[in-house]
Amino acid sequence: MNEFAIRGRNWTIRIFASVILISIYTIVTYNINISPIDTKKLIQQIIRFSLTVTLMYFVLKGKKWSIIVFTVLFSIAIFMAFLTLFSSVAFAAKIPLIVMIIIYSIAVYHLNFSKNFKEYLAYMVSKK
Repeated sequence: MNEFAIRGRNWTIRIFASVILISIYTIVTYNINISPIDTKKLIQQIIRFSLTVTLMYFVLKGKKWSIIVFTVLFSIAIFMAFLTLFSSVAFAAKIPLIVMIIIYSIAVYHLNFSKNFKEYLAYMVSKK
């Protein structure tokens, strides 16, 4: 693995760690604000989180289909977050959305346009 592939792998892991942290933050803050925890919603959030982590695993293994799925899902999330920014919610409540938009945008850019990630992906494909 050359230097660019190592950088690509490391940046991918850092970005995925950020995505995991924002997902955990979202799950926790949603459930803290609700007095009786809605178990159905909590189960849905845990399943979504598990699928996100599984998709990240496939991206790290170099599966091209997972990169496409990740890009589509993150693009939809960015679009929906932008729409929510224009709602009448207080600005303090919009800060996590802004952070999410930034992190997801970096992830989409990295997975589709980063030379380092492309080098890492080429290494993973040639490794098979």
